[in-house]
Amino acid sequence: MTTKHDTTETKITDQTAEASEPVAVSVDEEPTAKNEPVYKLTISENVVEKISAKAVQKVDGIVAMKGGLFSTIQEGLGGSSETKGVSADLLDDNTVSVDLDVILEYGKSAVDIFDNIKGIVVTDVESMTGLRVSELVVNVVDVMSQEEYDKKRKKTEDDETGEDE
Repeated sequence: MTTKHDTTETKITDQTAEASEPVAVSVDEEPTAKNEPVYKLTISENVVEKISAKAVQKVDGIVAMKGGLFSTIQEGLGGSSETKGVSADLLDDNTVSVDLDVILEYGKSAVDIFDNIKGIVVTDVESMTGLRVSELVVNVVDVMSQEEYDKKRKKTEDDETGEDE
């Protein structure tokens, strides 16, 4: 008989707890929600792109970033080339995808450079923004020595200077 009584008591206690929990939660949430300020941090894709571009600059073996048509037009109009070769997509409130187009230094290991890029870009983006990098794609779009790149860049600058005169 004592066992029956304990079982009944336990059932009543469980039912009481179950019945009172939802009521208590909704009652507690309403006043708190009305009295609490709303805090929201928004990170734009451009910020992620800039962080990623600066992070890649720390990696040995990257000659330059290679921008697409939009970057070329933007630079021609006096725009910034800080994020050239970098594209970021916010997938939701917590995750981001980053694509990088890089020119690899001739003679360097693409695999080693990729590992360095992963470490630096993921660490910098996640620590600075709180976003999780769910995808990082590194496209090696060209391979050249630093000297070749410098010569090509100088030629491009000379051509632009000659056009202005």
